Amino acid sequence: MKFLGSPLALCCVFFLFLTGSLAQDVGTIVTNDLFNEMLKNRNDDRCPAKGFYTYDAFIAAANSFPGFGTTGDDTARKKEIAAFFGQTSHETTGGSLSADGPFAGGYCFIREGNQMGNGFYGRGPIQLTGQSNYELAGNAIGQDLVNNLT
Repeated sequence: MKFLGSPLALCCVFFLFLTGSLAQDVGTIVTNDLFNEMLKNRNDDRCPAKGFYTYDAFIAAANSFPGFGTTGDDTARKKEIAAFFGQTSHETTGGSLSADGPFAGGYCFIREGNQMGNGFYGRGPIQLTGQSNYELAGNAIGQDLVNNLT
């Protein structure tokens, strides 16, 4: 079986399992140093999203969902966070599967490359697409994402 996902997914699993401390919140598992090591290319001058993805923004977003990375035992929390970083790093590589270069590890793009259609294209690390998904996500966070596509 050939591993085609982002190398970051595998790295995240190793980093998160090696940290070993009992988590009280996401910041006790993903420290600023760990975040910078996992996403070391995100501020490369060639990355269109340079400066956009920050540790403080990640922690603020994670804390706005109290169950994210905070429930279950230490192993379950680390697996959840590793899966999140594996998925979001894959979604923000700009389609590059290269193990090196400025887009390796993701977090280099904010918007999906193909922005054709009605405006409901992928944005941010999760790359949410489709009007119904924008509506559901907006309802979950108390925002009208359907009528505010900026």
